[in-house]
Amino acid sequence: MRLSLADFPTPPPTWAEIFGNTNPVEVEVGFGKGAFLLALARNRPEHNFFGVEFSKRRAFRLARLIERDGPSNAIAIHADMTCLVRTMIWPASVTAYHFYFPDPWWKTRHQRRRLFRDDFVNALARTLVTGGMIFLASDVAEYFAETVRQFSTVPELIQFPWERDHSTRKGKPILTDFERKYRTEGQPIFYAGFRKDV
Repeated sequence: MRLSLADFPTPPPTWAEIFGNTNPVEVEVGFGKGAFLLALARNRPEHNFFGVEFSKRRAFRLARLIERDGPSNAIAIHADMTCLVRTMIWPASVTAYHFYFPDPWWKTRHQRRRLFRDDFVNALARTLVTGGMIFLASDVAEYFAETVRQFSTVPELIQFPWERDHSTRKGKPILTDFERKYRTEGQPIFYAGFRKDV
C-alpha cells in the first residue's frame, strides 16, 4: 500500500483507518532499502509498521515491493518526518520509534536537514503511548551524544540501556544494512533506548 502526504485528509486518519486494525504501531524513520522494516514486520505480525523515508526513490521502491509481496502489516511512504510528526500523527498513538544511523549533515548549510533539531524530540514524545519506546543507533559518536542530550531534555522520556535485541522467531538478529556492514568492519556502534513513563 502506497501513501503520500497528499492522500491524508484533515484531520489526519487514525492508525486503525490506515491499517484496518487496532494493532500497536511502530515507526521506522529513514528506512533506506527497507530490509529492517520488512524483516521486523514479517516477524511481528501482531504489530503494524509504518516506514517514513525522505528519499522519494527509496520510499516508492519499497512501497511497490510491499504492494506486490507484502507483508500486509507494513506501509512505506515518502515524507519529511519533522513535518509529519507535528501535523499528521495523533498524540499517544505510537508504540515505538526506530532511528538507525540518521545522517548527521555536518556542513553548516545542510544542518537544517537534521532530524534532531528544534522541538522534534518533544513532538516524538507527544505521539508516544505511555510505555512507548524510542530506539536509536548511530556510528557517529559526536552526533549520537548530541541526540541523546536532546532526548534528556524531555522530562517524560527516560533513557535505558539498550543494544540491538530485535530478532527473528528463530533467534537470528534483525539488523539494518549499515549495522551489518559496520559490525563486519568492526566499527563502533552507539545504542540508546528511551521510554515514555508518563
